[in-house]
Parts: sequence; C-alpha cells; structure tokens
Amino acid sequence: MRASLLLLLGSSLLAACSTTDPGSAPNPYGEGTPDNPVPSTTTGPYQVVNTIDFTTEAILPAQGELIVSTLREFSTNPAHALIDIADQAGVPAVGALYGVIPGVIKDRIEGWINDELDKVRINGQPLTAYTAEVVSYFDIALTQFAVDSELDLSGTQVTHRITALDLRPAGVDLRIPIGGLAGDLLTQNPTLEVGAGGALTFGEQHFGLNYGEYAWQGIEALSTAAFGAGVRATLGAAVNCQNLAHAVADKCVLGVCVGHETELTGVCEGGLDAIVNFAHDRLAAMRLEALHLGSGTARLVDVDGDGVGDQIVDGAWTAEMNLGLGLRHTPARFEGSR
Repeated sequence: MRASLLLLLGSSLLAACSTTDPGSAPNPYGEGTPDNPVPSTTTGPYQVVNTIDFTTEAILPAQGELIVSTLREFSTNPAHALIDIADQAGVPAVGALYGVIPGVIKDRIEGWINDELDKVRINGQPLTAYTAEVVSYFDIALTQFAVDSELDLSGTQVTHRITALDLRPAGVDLRIPIGGLAGDLLTQNPTLEVGAGGALTFGEQHFGLNYGEYAWQGIEALSTAAFGAGVRATLGAAVNCQNLAHAVADKCVLGVCVGHETELTGVCEGGLDAIVNFAHDRLAAMRLEALHLGSGTARLVDVDGDGVGDQIVDGAWTAEMNLGLGLRHTPARFEGSR
C-alpha cells in the first residue's frame, strides 16, 4: 500500500511538472548567456526607434519646397500671399472685389490689409512669427523625424510593424500613431539569424505609408500644443476676418472709400482656407511609396544577466526610400528595448 501511495504521489508530481506553461515554453533561439544573449520571446515586442538620415535635396519632391516657400511668403508679405493664393484657388470674392473697387484704391489694398495683419498677435507674437513657427514645423516633419516600430519575436515568425512617426529627434516630445489609412503597408516578416555575442541579422523588408498625411497630423499637433488649436483655427481666431474687413472697408483716398466689406471678408476667409488647404493637400500627396530595408544588423545586450537580450543596440539598416523621386539611398540606424 505504501509503495502504491508513493507511486501515485510521484505520478501526480510528474503530471504537475509536465503541465505546459505558455510563459515557460523553450526559447526557439536556444538558451542564452549574459555574453551570448538570445532574443526575448515571452515579454512582448521590442520597441524600436528607426532614425533615418537624409537630406531634403536628395529625397523630397518639389512640392515640399513649394509648401515651405509659400508659407515663407505669407510670413513676409501676408496680404499678397493671402490674395494671390485665394485667386489661384478660385475664391470668387477676389474677382468680385477687384472688379468693383476704384483704380485709385486697388494698389493700396494689400498695404492696408498688411497694416491690419501687423496688429495680429498670437500668444503675444506677431502673425509673421507664428507663420515662421509653422514653417519650422514643416521642416521638422519633413527632415527631422524617426519611425517607431515593434519587433515581435514571440511567434513562429518575426513580425516587424511600423507604429508611429516620432518627432523626438528634433527635440519635440511627440509621437504620431501610424495606421488606419488606405494603402499603408506597415507589417513585414523578415528572416532573423542570431549569432555569437547576441549578433542579429535581419532579412529584406518593404514598407509603404501615407507619410504626408501623418506629417500633417504632426504639424497640427505641434500647433495645438503650442497655440491651443490647429493651423487654420489659430489663424482664423487671430486674424478675425470680419474685423479686418471692417477696418479696411473704411479706408479712403481723396474721398473715395474702399467699402465692400462682404467681399473683403470673403477674400480674407478664402485666402486663409486656400493657404492651409494648399499646404495640407500637397503634403498629403507625398506618399512614402517605398521604404526598402535590404538588410539589418544589430546586437543584443543582456542587462539583467538572465541570458535574454533586453536591448537592441548598434542597429543599422541598409535602406532605400522613395518619396516620389525614385529610390534613394537613405542609411538608417535603429535601437530598441523590451
């Protein structure tokens, strides 16, 4: 009887010990050591920051510079930019206004509008300062960004997924989530080889995303963080087109007054709409047709001595990017942690 009880107890203990615990499944990359760590497969994906190095001239299509140059004109001669782009956009109020005001006044309209715009303050700064700030946002979103991703090694295959546009390389603590737009190609399943000393070698990957639309979301977020609202809302509240139109309508030369307050309001509102829509539409058209990662190398670091890599360091992608000018070599670095 005693032997039977011992046998029964031993069988029960053996059954308990053999119960599968998903968290204790063998690491498919083998057993690691602090000097030769293996990837983590049980604690969720590695959070990766991919920093892309490129110059504006080498990568960006012409519309990028066109956007910036238009905004710079608005910062230096806002009335001319306002009227000109409203006219180009087909705002009816422009033709209506210039078709009815006397010739002696036409040449002075821009100057009077600029006089009123000179009075505009946004967070205590003139309109030109705000516009220059927006230009800097475009520079950040077009040239000083990283792409965040997740590297999941927990399944039967490696999954690498782009997750956010990261503006921290420009000193801005802001991440714009990526996902949900038609045409995005955000997930790849590269091969992975793990070598001595925690060496990692990744295979080829192809991504694509509506980069310009995400960049616009970043610009809107930057404006909201600094000024409490997006670009168009901030401009509209500060300029106050009805007040501007009323002030300019009262201007007179030799007894001839401008009048036509309704048309002036339409020019102002239509011009602000046109400038913001111009920037947004051309930026949104800048799709990242291809982010080609030919290969990648990196190294695992075991921080806590358990033989599993906690950090990915010294990462380098052999990369090419196409933002509308064909594939251009764009070296990129990456690092990650779990």
